Amino acid sequence: MEKNISEINDSKLIPLRPLIGYSVLAIISGLSGFAFITIINKIISNSITSTETVSLQNYLYLFIAVIAVFFISRRWLASGIIRLSQKIYWDIRKDVIKLILKAPYRKLQEYKEEVYATLTTDVNHISNASLMIITFFSSIILIFACLVYMAFLSLKLLGVSVVVIALGVVVYTIRSKVSNKQIKEVREMEKTFIAIFNSILNGAKEININADKGTQIYDEKLMKVATTGETKYVAALLKYLNSEIISQLLFYGLITFILVYSGPVFQTPVATKVSFIFVLLYLMGPIVSVMTIIPVMSRANVSLKKMKKLKIDLTKLEKLKQFDNKGQYKDFLDLKIRNYAFSYGENQFSVGPINFDIKRNEVIYVYGGNGEGKTTFINTVLNLFNLDNGEAYVDNELVPLKEIEKIKNLFAPVFSDFYLFDEFYGISNVDYEKVNKYLELFELDEKVHIEDGYFSTTQLSTGQRKRLALINTLLEDRPIIVLDEWAADQDPHFRHKFYTEIIPLLVQNDDKTIIAITHDDRYYYTADTLFKMEYGKLEKTNISELSAIF
Repeated sequence: MEKNISEINDSKLIPLRPLIGYSVLAIISGLSGFAFITIINKIISNSITSTETVSLQNYLYLFIAVIAVFFISRRWLASGIIRLSQKIYWDIRKDVIKLILKAPYRKLQEYKEEVYATLTTDVNHISNASLMIITFFSSIILIFACLVYMAFLSLKLLGVSVVVIALGVVVYTIRSKVSNKQIKEVREMEKTFIAIFNSILNGAKEININADKGTQIYDEKLMKVATTGETKYVAALLKYLNSEIISQLLFYGLITFILVYSGPVFQTPVATKVSFIFVLLYLMGPIVSVMTIIPVMSRANVSLKKMKKLKIDLTKLEKLKQFDNKGQYKDFLDLKIRNYAFSYGENQFSVGPINFDIKRNEVIYVYGGNGEGKTTFINTVLNLFNLDNGEAYVDNELVPLKEIEKIKNLFAPVFSDFYLFDEFYGISNVDYEKVNKYLELFELDEKVHIEDGYFSTTQLSTGQRKRLALINTLLEDRPIIVLDEWAADQDPHFRHKFYTEIIPLLVQNDDKTIIAITHDDRYYYTADTLFKMEYGKLEKTNISELSAIF
């Protein structure tokens, strides 16, 4: 148990100062309740031992003081815990998001389901357990105070009580090991559930057309995970519950022994027996609290280990240093890529070595069949996939592999699986006059306008959404525009306009360089340079030799 708490505390997820403050409040609140029981014990003891009527007036002010302390401390504690719980909850989420933003792209794609599970399940478990630490420490203090008071009442009865309590703890700990294993298995299944859920969301159109797909996913995949997860989780919690009940039975047996046998065996006075039993009954609360916290801490410990492993995995291929001089090569004239290479793994598909030159204001098209490596090539050039080898030269100045981030800021892409942001993120000063010019150029001025820095709508066709994405990309004011099958979703009229009017305007008026993956062979003649991607290799093609074919 101490290990679980130390791990959560070492993770710096819990602000230390509020934790100490609220723990003190919890102890004060608990001790005030303990004081209340002590006063009652004193009154009962005096009533039993004294032949005269006990005056409660002497204890009135003590009762008022104890109740006032209990009310104030409990009120402050409750409001503080509410604030602390929300702070921990959102701080953990913010930390996870920061981790995601810094993670390598390819690694992040591999861990999508794990990230979702962490942001939902793990964050809740850890934040809940963080709050339980306060209750745990205050319960420990109260248990210690009760034991001291019980020793004052009767060392013999204390000895019997400690043996029984220790026996209950041992039973609970042994049985908890199985429960902890089952909780860990349930957490592993959370990732599978998220993957199934994502397949339902992402395949919503296909499922809507063919409902049998959804039925099969639900019956054969989701139901299996849900049923197994529910069964294991219920079994784990029932083991905790049974252990808790066994401990409580031992506790009640202890009380029965004290009432029936402590007098004949230990010659315990009646007043001492009554006082001791009152303290035992009060002690049950903190002990049950500690026992209840154990499964919560176990779940949090599993989640914390998962979260730490996720952090290690996502930072294993650490992103290269982010350089402050983002505009260092903005005015480049010539970019040479040399020996760029990337592989998905041993005996798996690879791209490279790639060698090609990019001259400013050049229009470069890359074509090739499906599965030949065109998109992987783009991701490699953009350094979304960490290079196995390669270097770049900007205006004959070497940019070594370890500093390749320096040239990433030359590129502004629109991917085939693009995401359209409705706001101009990452653009410090938006030129709205230029935005309106682009909206007109891309024939969107009658459908979209700017409202408070946002596009008025993004509910458009795929081709029109791609146009908005390209406008957003152009506003980043980076010299090289990279397009992956951008024109594939455009109608014939706009596709013709794009190749014959828009690209020349972007090159001549906006000082852009274009790299585009395209299958539009009838417009290959508009390129300055044409490359073919085949089996992961990039080969330059003579455009004039293809003119008879295309």
